[in-house]
Amino acid sequence: MRAIPRGGHRGGHASLLAAVLALGVVVAGTTACSDDGPPPLPEAGAFAAGVCRDLAPDLIETLRLTQSAPGAADGIATLARDLVPSQEKLYNQIGAAGEYAGDLERVTTAVGFLRLRVDAGTYEPALLTEVTTSTRQLVERCT
Repeated sequence: MRAIPRGGHRGGHASLLAAVLALGVVVAGTTACSDDGPPPLPEAGAFAAGVCRDLAPDLIETLRLTQSAPGAADGIATLARDLVPSQEKLYNQIGAAGEYAGDLERVTTAVGFLRLRVDAGTYEPALLTEVTTSTRQLVERCT
């Protein structure tokens, strides 16, 4: 059996160094992942001219609504109703959206599923996440 080095544990300084480094990684990861809230809403002028600029007002409105969404059931029901005008306008532009049509369908479908599940009483937070994520991805492509 090996003797335990001075300090009371096997591995001595190497183990201590490994533990300190691991702790540093955890602390750095926690700091890097801190939540400062959602990214700021883009300005309509930041969208590329053409299709993206046409979609901008309703994409921005969708993000605005989802970022301010309360967690309570009645708040989600209000959100679902408030998303209707933008969803309808975006849906009506799918045919003219060209290379953005698939992304636009994803946004309108995500809103549709959220609304359907709210109406059915089976809402889950992942539905709101999908609306936000799909909208944010299209905004990133357009800006």
